[in-house]
Amino acid sequence: MSHDDFVNLHVHTMYSIQDSVIKIEDLTHKINEYGQDSCAITDHSSCAGWIEFSQKCKENNIKPIFGNEFYCNLSYEEKTRSRDHLVLLAMDHDGLVNIRRLQRISVENFYYKPILSYEILGDYTDGMYCTSACSLSTISKYILAEDYSTADDFAELMADLFYNRFALELQFHPDYKDQAKINDYLVNISDNYGIPLAISCDSHFIDESDRHIRKIIQAIAWHKNIEDINESLPSNCLGNSEIIKANALNSGFEHMDVIDKAIKQTH
Repeated sequence: MSHDDFVNLHVHTMYSIQDSVIKIEDLTHKINEYGQDSCAITDHSSCAGWIEFSQKCKENNIKPIFGNEFYCNLSYEEKTRSRDHLVLLAMDHDGLVNIRRLQRISVENFYYKPILSYEILGDYTDGMYCTSACSLSTISKYILAEDYSTADDFAELMADLFYNRFALELQFHPDYKDQAKINDYLVNISDNYGIPLAISCDSHFIDESDRHIRKIIQAIAWHKNIEDINESLPSNCLGNSEIIKANALNSGFEHMDVIDKAIKQTH
């Protein structure tokens, strides 16, 4: 088994209720199979899986990274079901404490989902690393709306807020064309403002064979028929360097030097 430098920093487990089908024990076994020595979990507005993850990582000699993908909006005065995603990762004990604090605050401001306001985020950034998350992030939404100047400004704001412990998150989903547009502009922001790039798969299942199981639980969650649920992207599997590069090429992204650099920065 060869060593793989890629680290999965954006992974949803079954503690992302009715969204992910990844069992933590299966996750740690697959990380070992891929030859990776570290992994994060970033369940949706939840720290519930941290204890089990810590235990299973210890059993499998894996360094655990404890994270959370929050649902965010600009202000608590803004009552809307449109929410933006943001990934926070603990770097040390202060980071663990602050993520738990922010989780409590988001639950206290529940509006269809636990909501974290960017207004209070700046008070709790110690010990944390932040990534821009998926196509449902604030920056990605500005890019897709072609509001590029606001995307630039927001990226700079986040880099300042986290004292440069902030990365722009590339994802490669060949079946999702908007992602290519997002990636291209994230690389542009990185080049212009010196903000590092990270890479993830935004994993919701381990292997492609698990996609149908996720479709079933989404149908249950959304009270819909299975045939009315869109297929999960195959690229939302658990990733390694080989998978990442194959998906990048299949997405038309040919800059392997950028990917190699981002993988090293992610690690």
